[in-house]
Amino acid sequence: MKSLVFILLSLFGSFIIARGQIVNDITQIDSNLTERPWLDHSVHQINGYNITQIFGERDLKQRHSNLGAITSIAYLDKAQLGADSINARGGAIQLFITRPSESRANFKWFFIVIRGEDDNEKIMEIELEYQASQMPQGNGWWNFTTVILPEPVSLPFYVYINDRQSQYLSDFKFLIDK
Repeated sequence: MKSLVFILLSLFGSFIIARGQIVNDITQIDSNLTERPWLDHSVHQINGYNITQIFGERDLKQRHSNLGAITSIAYLDKAQLGADSINARGGAIQLFITRPSESRANFKWFFIVIRGEDDNEKIMEIELEYQASQMPQGNGWWNFTTVILPEPVSLPFYVYINDRQSQYLSDFKFLIDK
């Protein structure tokens, strides 16, 4: 009986990790992700990895303040995920966004593309599922998730964050490196 309960809890835990982490309190998220919009070519050291935003900065008057929409990411390797790394052969991407309206901050509009070091091969594409945005917290509606990478990745690699409601072919491009 104990082994059956353990198996069910393990399966349930794997399901939760595969679906993403829902966080309701913005203060639980790394402030490097929530603080302000990132500028193109800016490098942010998070969880021991260098995250460079290659492009995504919009030509808006708020882009240098805390008022513009934020799209930021962090990378977690298998060791940092610990027991939660069962399905995460490539680690995980943490994604934080803010948008001016509730519907635009829903992850159902987003998908992630992972490309290798040469930026030619697509390693994987991950569709994000419906996840209602959180109440405005100073910078509009926000959302946060942890996206499991089911395929292995080698450093450095590129992460594209795409919004189906924008007019851009690719919205944000980041480089993950050690």
